[in-house]
Amino acid sequence: MEKTKVKQIKHRKKNIRIFPFYKMISWDLLFYFPIIFLFLTKVKGFSAVQVLFADTFYTLANTFWQIPITGLVNKIGKRNSLIIGNILYSLSILAMIFMNEYYELLIIQFFYALGYSIKGICEPNILYDSLPKSKKRGKMYSKIDGKSSSYFYIFDTVTAIIAGYSFVINGYIPMILCFLCCLLSTILSFKFKHTSFINEKEDNKLEYKDHLAEIKDSFRYFMKSNRLKSLIILNATVMGLIVGIINLRSSLLSEIHVPEQYFGIIFALLPLSATVTSSKAQLIHKQLKNKTLTYLCLPVVMSCILIGFIGKEQLSTSSLILICLLYMMQYAIKGPYINLMTRYMNNFTNRSVRPKITALKNLTYNLSTSIITLLCSLLLKITNTANTFIIVGCITTIITILMLDYMRAKVGLRPEQYEDKEIKFDIK
Repeated sequence: MEKTKVKQIKHRKKNIRIFPFYKMISWDLLFYFPIIFLFLTKVKGFSAVQVLFADTFYTLANTFWQIPITGLVNKIGKRNSLIIGNILYSLSILAMIFMNEYYELLIIQFFYALGYSIKGICEPNILYDSLPKSKKRGKMYSKIDGKSSSYFYIFDTVTAIIAGYSFVINGYIPMILCFLCCLLSTILSFKFKHTSFINEKEDNKLEYKDHLAEIKDSFRYFMKSNRLKSLIILNATVMGLIVGIINLRSSLLSEIHVPEQYFGIIFALLPLSATVTSSKAQLIHKQLKNKTLTYLCLPVVMSCILIGFIGKEQLSTSSLILICLLYMMQYAIKGPYINLMTRYMNNFTNRSVRPKITALKNLTYNLSTSIITLLCSLLLKITNTANTFIIVGCITTIITILMLDYMRAKVGLRPEQYEDKEIKFDIK
C-alpha cells in the first residue's frame, strides 16, 4: 500500500511537470483557425454559409458525444481517453487535407467532435486530479493552468503569423503544420500517468446499473444545485458565443477585403492579448471577487454589437484597428474566464464527479454553440456579417444580463452560506 502511494505521488508530480508543455502544443489546433475559413472557401471551394453550417454540424456532434464520452472516460481512464482524443484530432486534420466533397467535411467534423469532446473532459481533470487535496487546490490549479495557457497563447501567436504567410504561398502548408502539431500532441499524451491505483479493481467491478445510478444521482444534484446550474447556463451563453463566432470573425475580415496574408497577423494578435491575462486569473479573482464573472462576461457579449456597427462602415485603417482591438479584448478575457469558470465549477466536488460536471458543461455550451452557429449561417443567407454580429450580440447580451442578475444570491458565497445540497460532493 505504501509503495502504491509513493508511485501515485510520483505519477502526479510527473503529470504536473508535463502539463504546461502539453497544453502549449495541444490546447487547441495550431496553424488552423487563422486560415481555416480561407482554406475551406478559397482552396476547397465551399461557401461561407456552408462553412458556418459545418460549424453547426460540428457542435451538434459535440453535444451528441458528451454523455457516451463520460462513460468511456470512466471506463478506460483519463490518460487512455486523452490518447484516443489526440489520435482522432490527427486523423481529422489529415482527412481534411485530402477531402474534396462537402459531405466528407461533415463526416470529418463528426469524428473531430469526438476527439474534442474527449480532450475537453480529460485535459483539465488530469491536472486537477494530480494536485494535492487541500484548500489551496483551486489556487494551485489557477496558477499552473494559467501559466500553461500563457505558453499556448505565445506559441499560438507565432504559429498564426506563419499560417497567414504560408497560406499565401500554398494553402495546404498551414494544414500540414497543424497535422504535425497534432502528432506531437499524441506523443505527449502517452507521457501522462494514471493517478488512481488504490480502488481501481473495485471500481472496475461496479455493476453497470450501479454506475448508471451514480450518474443519475450526480445529474439530479446538478439540476437541484442553483449555484452549479446558473454557472453552466452562463458558461453556455458566453462560451457558445466565443466558439460560435470563430469563423464569423474571418467572414467579416473577408467581406471588408482584408488581404489574406494579414489574416495571420490579425489572428496572431488575439492569442498575444490572451497571453498577458491568462496567468492573471488568480489576481483577477482576488481583485474582483463576486463581481468577477460580471466584468468578464459582459464585455465579451457587448463587444459583438460594437464589432457589427463598426463593420457596417466603409473600411478604413481606424475601423480595422477598432475591430482588431475588440477581437483582442474577447481573447484577453477568454483566457482567465475559462480558467476561473473551471475552478468555480470544480469547487465543492470530488474526483469522481468532476468529469460529469465537465461533460455537462461541455454539453450545454456545445448545444448553445450549435444554436449560435446555426443562427449565424441562417442570417448570412439574408444579410451581411456585420448585421449578423449585431443580432447575435444583442441576443447573448440580454441572456447574460438576466443570468448575472439571477446569480447574485446563488454564486460566490462562503461554504457555510450554501445549503447542504449545494456542497454534496465537497472534499472532506
